[in-house]
Amino acid sequence: MSENQEPELPETSNGGTGPAAWDELEIGYVGNPTSKLDERGRLKMPAEFKAFTERKYGKGFSAFYITSMDGESAEIYPLPVWLERQKKIFSIPQSSPARRILLTRYNLYGDKADMDPQGRMQIPEELRSKAELTGEVKVSGEGSFIRVTSLKKLRERAEADQLTPEMLDFLGNQAL
Repeated sequence: MSENQEPELPETSNGGTGPAAWDELEIGYVGNPTSKLDERGRLKMPAEFKAFTERKYGKGFSAFYITSMDGESAEIYPLPVWLERQKKIFSIPQSSPARRILLTRYNLYGDKADMDPQGRMQIPEELRSKAELTGEVKVSGEGSFIRVTSLKKLRERAEADQLTPEMLDFLGNQAL
């Protein structure tokens, strides 16, 4: 490149130039596509999340841990992220009631899951039942992990939870 030549910018997903597409950000999983669980309770990983996973962990990576802190949604962690999270949990004193409750929930709802070549992974049955994960779901990137929520339950929660003027002020002060 000569002194007067402008550097080339990467193409975005819409074909233009400018900032990298969402799935190319280094902050992790981002976005919130709608998806479906099939009749066997398998979720097909959205393409942008699968692409990010392959970039970060390598083509063919398939090891995940699926669990839930509250039984309301599934949390899908790439296994290396889950193992780091587990280390942090195990460093909490065993006498802590919060640690005991969290591990009880993670153990009840959780299981290892391998993503098949088509990008599908099995959501544990106990979690599917409690979180009502059937049919349409919202798949939300939350940085280091992915959250899967029943679209029906998410709509109900959005209608029931109202932002008050005080909450809006607080959020506005957080430079959102």
